Amino acid sequence: MKKNILFIADKPDWAYEFMIKTWVPYLQKEYNCYIAYQQDFAIKPNKTHFGLKKSIYNFLNKIRIRLSRTEKIYKISANENFFYPVYKVPPVYQYDEDLNKIPSKTTHFDLITEMAFYFQYIAEFPFTASKRIVGIFTDKFPHDGPNFDIKEKKDRNLLSRKDFYNKYLKSYHHIIVGGGNLLTDYRTLTDNVDFVYGIYGQENFIENKNVGQNKSMTIGWTGTPDRPMKGFRTIIEPAIENMRKTGRDILLKTKFSGPYEELYSFYSDVDCIVIASDADSGPSMYAEACLSSVPSISTKVGLPLSFLKDEKNGIFIDRSVESLEKALIDLYDHRDKLISFSEKVKDDYMTVMDNETTVKFFMNIVKKYI
Repeated sequence: MKKNILFIADKPDWAYEFMIKTWVPYLQKEYNCYIAYQQDFAIKPNKTHFGLKKSIYNFLNKIRIRLSRTEKIYKISANENFFYPVYKVPPVYQYDEDLNKIPSKTTHFDLITEMAFYFQYIAEFPFTASKRIVGIFTDKFPHDGPNFDIKEKKDRNLLSRKDFYNKYLKSYHHIIVGGGNLLTDYRTLTDNVDFVYGIYGQENFIENKNVGQNKSMTIGWTGTPDRPMKGFRTIIEPAIENMRKTGRDILLKTKFSGPYEELYSFYSDVDCIVIASDADSGPSMYAEACLSSVPSISTKVGLPLSFLKDEKNGIFIDRSVESLEKALIDLYDHRDKLISFSEKVKDDYMTVMDNETTVKFFMNIVKKYI
């Protein structure tokens, strides 16, 4: 009989689920794979003192969900710090062979993988498992993400790395991390930590065979532009604007939202991407660009820190407008260098990061526990 694995992502069809959907086809030969979403189980801070009324409130809501058509009610936690949702049937779905999501009533699993460490203090899950895995995918400390622990009314950013590990990670059986410094940093605290990755639809990305061959140079960027850690507003836009003032013909192509499938062709007319983040353990944009034969200019974070070969298939920069501007001018003025990077970057990436390779990292962890 196949054992059951539950993945918990933040929301449907976003970065965490796309990584999960990379792993699932490989896992399904031996395991049933399920998905649930943190947003469905988000908790709310309680700003009211209930006292003895708490028991009455919870009891009345319990009766209400049993006797009415209400599918979800909220209860007050034992410490009265938060409200948490209770469903008649908790929303959880099983992936079929085509990655369609079929509603399920399963609540106990052999293994649960929470893709982000902060889910545990911003949500309350009704699911149980004998083994649990937790993920960290932001490469700086304190880690990017919700910092306020709603359940205990504490700011986890005030903790040292060791105290953070003891409080939020140690109870899990294994930690999975993205690129950059995360693996090295947590190996000082536990042996039960491993790098994992996967890029959904890697075979569908269209290669740009004309990198560096047009008069203009097109810079590509995808993501959420207003997140400070991304540096899009503060570093990338100003650097490109400064270049334009020099008379160089430089274009900026962006994608902030929309269907994932649009990414397959996004890089087909991009000459270079820029990563100015100070926290990413990816970003997935780096992998997508590599698969499209598009080189990167990047800060020393995440996947580029682990796999970019400086001045061979990309360029590392300091996190400043001046450093980015210098690198952009270098590639604009030396197209032969840009073309050389493009000719190498996909093969270099696939040698170490092909899904056939990286999925084994996660599968080995699973086999260790179930």
